[in-house]
Amino acid sequence: MRIPLRIRQDRPTPGASGRRRRTAALLGLGTVITGTFTGVLAAGPAVPANAACTPAWKMVPAAVEATEVQDVQVLSPKDVRFTANVASDWGAGMSETVWNGSKNTAAGPQIPLQPKRSTFSGSRSSYDSASSGWVIVSPGGGWGDIATVTMGRWDGSKWTLVPTAPSPDPEHSRVRLSDVASVAPDDAWAVGALDGNGGLIEHWDGTEWTVADHPSSSTAGTQLIQISAASANDVWAVGLKRQSESGGAFLPYAEHYDGTRWTEVGLPSVAAPGMPDGIASTVVAKGPNDVYVGGWRGTWADWNGYRGLVMHWDGQKWSVDTGPGDVVQGGFMDGVYSSGPDDLWAIADSTLLHRTGTTWTKVVPEGAQPGGGGAGVGYYYRAVAGSGPDDVWAVGSLIYTEPAPIPGLAYANTRTVLAHLTCGGR
Repeated sequence: MRIPLRIRQDRPTPGASGRRRRTAALLGLGTVITGTFTGVLAAGPAVPANAACTPAWKMVPAAVEATEVQDVQVLSPKDVRFTANVASDWGAGMSETVWNGSKNTAAGPQIPLQPKRSTFSGSRSSYDSASSGWVIVSPGGGWGDIATVTMGRWDGSKWTLVPTAPSPDPEHSRVRLSDVASVAPDDAWAVGALDGNGGLIEHWDGTEWTVADHPSSSTAGTQLIQISAASANDVWAVGLKRQSESGGAFLPYAEHYDGTRWTEVGLPSVAAPGMPDGIASTVVAKGPNDVYVGGWRGTWADWNGYRGLVMHWDGQKWSVDTGPGDVVQGGFMDGVYSSGPDDLWAIADSTLLHRTGTTWTKVVPEGAQPGGGGAGVGYYYRAVAGSGPDDVWAVGSLIYTEPAPIPGLAYANTRTVLAHLTCGGR
């Protein structure tokens, strides 16, 4: 896919949902990073995860050409699911591919571009098994013409499109879903917002999606961004709220479902001098005593000033780690994956970070590899997941340039990036 060299991806605004990206025109990877960290890990040998294995990063070929991989879900080392949006010059639509331990293949018939639609794109996904999963999809070029979002439903052999619950107030509030968590074939949750008029949680009962009752449903300025389920009675949703319904600073926000009802969970203050705003943008619930919430603090209007952080719930209290913001400045915290208390991965400002013990490090899985046959522009990671310390996936896009027919101009091309930290099957 050819796109102009200067690529604009909108900064988040109050009431918007989904994945946000900053304006990007990165011309290389040679950024000098300062802060309390040990250095940059490139492709090749990684920090040993255990005595029997020294994992290394490998770049895995994509099964379907796509503009960007949006998400990765790891069911097991031999069942990894990738959601991607196919480039228009490759037919458009959405693709879902599966890594079986040795290669990537298409997960059944793909979802093509829909009739009378200029685009059709997928975003976050979740699976409770190889035969049951969901992907949030947008059937058009934006949200302006719809009051209901569509879900892609995977049944083990094919995809079907399923409407989610309609807006409770379609005249004034459109549905904007940003994440989904599948617990069982008859139990899934999705979160988002109602055009700035409150947070939104929907539930799938095996037959239909319905709007769930929860604390922020009518609180203006509240938005839920991600959701994670450790079990059917241990589900977390995170996002942001305003200091008051009339305005004020943005604050990290969380809700928890205990199998019976949703309740608001108090998160620690992350504000600091010159950094009044903060949000919670990603969550991984491993159990009642082990929950990671990623986010940032800074000033809402200053995208480049955002500082990433990770909060952890141990069942008794919250702790806050501001280390990611010392390594990478700017942008959202888009993903967190933990294989243990001393092994934590995160995506901050499209950059892969790793924490061993208390030390954060920038990781460069692609190393010095050239960008698809042209001059490298940048690698932009969007999601991270795994099945253990020696089986980690980081996915996103490579943007590289090539000369245009007009002298002095260049095209920027986008290709899929699937980076795998692995012991090679040992």
